[in-house]
Amino acid sequence: MGSRKACDYRVPLAAKLFHKGKAPKLVFCGGKVQKTSLGEMAEYKAMLIAAEKCGIPRSAILTETQSLSTVENLQNAAELVKKHFPNCKSIIIVTTAYHMRRAKKLAEHFFTQKIIPCPASRGSTQRNNWSMTEKGSTTALDECLKFGYYIKKGFIDDFEI
Repeated sequence: MGSRKACDYRVPLAAKLFHKGKAPKLVFCGGKVQKTSLGEMAEYKAMLIAAEKCGIPRSAILTETQSLSTVENLQNAAELVKKHFPNCKSIIIVTTAYHMRRAKKLAEHFFTQKIIPCPASRGSTQRNNWSMTEKGSTTALDECLKFGYYIKKGFIDDFEI
């Protein structure tokens, strides 16, 4: 999943999964240009640089370069997986714990494969501390609002919440 900080904490977790043989192929999503720790660039480009530093060969990575949101990340990634990995049985999603519930629900809308969540820890928005800071609480509230938005758009059924 794309993010301006994905290169810092999502890619290293994806690299661990890759090196352990749990994720033989990776899909990096995110066309949004943002200020990352590696400079101002599209999210997927920062993720590619971080992946190289983690020892992941470029041949193991597909890039989704157009998305500007979570729903676009997953919609476009699902098309890539369908095209390049037609026999794929499961998808591991790497994103933050606070973002995982929404990402998983959206993934279930776009993918036919089993969805396996793999949350990456990040600062004040971890599962065990989100309610302890104003930023964590604000982030959690924002996630609730985004659920409502995706329910209205028909990507998540309201009875699933």
